[in-house]
Amino acid sequence: MDRVNFEVHRRFLDEWIRPGDRVLEAGAGPGRFTLELARIGARVVVGDISSRQLELHAEKTAAAESSVEERVLLDIVDLSRFADETFDAVVCYGGPVSYVIGEADRALAEVLRVMRRGGTALVSVMSLLGSARAFFGHFPGLIEEFGWERAVAPIFETGDLTADVNAGHVLRMYRWSELEALLSRQPCQVVAASASNFLSVGNGDVFDDRFLELEIAACREPGALDAGTHIVVAVERR
Repeated sequence: MDRVNFEVHRRFLDEWIRPGDRVLEAGAGPGRFTLELARIGARVVVGDISSRQLELHAEKTAAAESSVEERVLLDIVDLSRFADETFDAVVCYGGPVSYVIGEADRALAEVLRVMRRGGTALVSVMSLLGSARAFFGHFPGLIEEFGWERAVAPIFETGDLTADVNAGHVLRMYRWSELEALLSRQPCQVVAASASNFLSVGNGDVFDDRFLELEIAACREPGALDAGTHIVVAVERR
């Protein structure tokens, strides 16, 4: 699934980022996609809320240092350090919008504000139904430990994974309809959407690169958008 997840995200970069674009990468982590942005020829401002992740980023992306303008501590809900329309594109991979819980509207408004009109933001969130499908085998243990009313019912109702159930890791997972509604409240339009992992879920023992093109195409089918571990969207600022 990691191979498919990377490939889905990488292809969105190839499709929507152009050489010479100035890109804000918010929630960059250790820099796997910074390397891809550098390969394309983008100029990257790297942001992350974790100073340790920025340290790792400097280590892991040393080969692409000429493409990195700066690395900054950054909270996606407050990009006030940047003026309006500063960037050609914004990349929010790894689910940073999933981690802001109740402030997703504010985060997306900031992402769009700092991006030029006509620019493209690439955003991925954790998928509620697809993640449940991928990790369904964990439910019996969670139900035994926490009970149905804590481990299953509220998660499917709200999409929220709480610290106690998820080993201290708090985040919100989305249905496609919820992500679509969230984006509809912003001055943008969806120009592409994809699941990340569809055929590969539960089939890692037989899935290989021969199926990759079939997988990429399947992930973009409207009926598959809820069925992967992540949902990836490209949105254009109006």
